[in-house]
Amino acid sequence: MGDTVATTLLAAERAIRNVDDFFAGVFAPLTEWRPVLEAQLEAETASGPITGQRLVELVSAGSHRILDTTERPLYGAGYCASSGIVSEGNPLAWWQGPERSLLASSTFGPGQAAIDLFRLEWYRVPETTGERHVAGPFVDYLCSNEITITSTLPIFVRGEFAGVVCADVLVADLEERLLPQTEEWAGAVLVNVNGRVVVSSDPDLATGDRIADLDALASDGRRLARSTEFPFAIAFPAGE
Repeated sequence: MGDTVATTLLAAERAIRNVDDFFAGVFAPLTEWRPVLEAQLEAETASGPITGQRLVELVSAGSHRILDTTERPLYGAGYCASSGIVSEGNPLAWWQGPERSLLASSTFGPGQAAIDLFRLEWYRVPETTGERHVAGPFVDYLCSNEITITSTLPIFVRGEFAGVVCADVLVADLEERLLPQTEEWAGAVLVNVNGRVVVSSDPDLATGDRIADLDALASDGRRLARSTEFPFAIAFPAGE
């Protein structure tokens, strides 16, 4: 029994490392882009905010570089500016899909729509904490209409919060990347810090389901392996 439990623990640790490695790879190009973009924005806004159209021109190359060079299956990438950066037009410069299509500015527009954009978790949390954030899974009605994970990194200009750089991964693509690495034990479930199921090989739990008490899973014959880098844990069978 001890050998079985030990083997299962090692498998879970490998699975968590795979999750950490995946999201480290998502954040790596965003982290590399951040100082370049911050310098560009500081120069562009020296005399005041810019337009949404100018924002698109400014961040197009950086966004495409992230989408075209990363080994991660990113669905979309771009930058969402604060009101201090963009005063007119769409604050979100975003490219997505196989064609790297620019999200139409008419999707949002000025005023209330832009304010609602700023209230979304992937923007609001980094604005509050000043730290990177992983939001989801959620149905992204804004961009893909798919179940999505959005990774965001705050941008600062002249010491002030200036928005976030972002990258999207569809949960379907995350499943394709991670599940083959976890099939060595049935019933594995990847959950976020709020207990929301992200990826599941348990037929009784689907993406988006909520587990109210992660620690209570232990009483259901499971163990938890928690990431120390990202807001995820894997619930896995305890073994015999």
